[in-house]
Amino acid sequence: MIINKNMLVNKHTVGYLFLLPLILGVVTFSLYPIGEAFRISLYHHNGVRGVWAGFSNYEFIWSDKTFWRALKNTIIMGVMGLGIGLPASFIIASMINGITARRLSVLFKAIYFLPNVTSTVAASIVFLLLLYPTEKGIANTFLSWFGVAPLGWLADPRYAQFSVILMDTWHGLGYSVLIWLAGLQGISRDLYEAASVDGAKRLQQWFYITIPSMKPVIFFMVVMGTINAFKRFGEVFVIGGPDGNPGGSLFTLMLYVYRYGFYTYEFGKAAAASYVIFIIILIFTLFNFKAFQNKD
Repeated sequence: MIINKNMLVNKHTVGYLFLLPLILGVVTFSLYPIGEAFRISLYHHNGVRGVWAGFSNYEFIWSDKTFWRALKNTIIMGVMGLGIGLPASFIIASMINGITARRLSVLFKAIYFLPNVTSTVAASIVFLLLLYPTEKGIANTFLSWFGVAPLGWLADPRYAQFSVILMDTWHGLGYSVLIWLAGLQGISRDLYEAASVDGAKRLQQWFYITIPSMKPVIFFMVVMGTINAFKRFGEVFVIGGPDGNPGGSLFTLMLYVYRYGFYTYEFGKAAAASYVIFIIILIFTLFNFKAFQNKD
């Protein structure tokens, strides 16, 4: 069969035409905003017009104590979120993966994923009612049965960050469980059978087969968890407002960007802060990549 060059050209042209809407979408909604944000970060900009400022916006952020406080809160909450959410979801996924009855396994998957379909705002409002800081709150009412005094879950800076992480863990648990399950089900059963023949117990198999085999998934979950930690906005805004109350303990980097972008209309500072956050996320991602790199 003789293939005409014009036929190949037409075939490739049709392929590029199919890709054209996707390429236009990426350029319009991703690449252009990224470039425009960097341009605005070099101006004193009010959203309509700007005056050239060079890197003064970045210098302001570097010397702004509020930015460093927001960074500190973001990192603390991020570490708590990863430290609580990832092990909890991994253990639950391992337990579901061990269930032999398929219908029962599907039921547990649905139960754990159910909170994930609710919006962040709705979940935050539910937890505002659940963790109401007086004895009328559901959580404090439950604790009072055991003689524990009411706690200011979302009204006391000592407990507010943990309370938000508790809510965020509950809200995103289902997604994490499904990702862990996908990785667990990709591990060959032959490894477990060989370990059983050698006398390895279930817990030993979990430590020496399951966890090492899940290394790529762990890397993915840590990276995505880090990115989501630095993007934390909805729950802290609903619960703590634009100032991240109580006492600024919930004031995160995204609230910092929001304050300058939509409260004082200093879009240059907001754009500069966004790029600083991008660089911080990139550094953490490279650090995670180096930490999880296979040295064998």
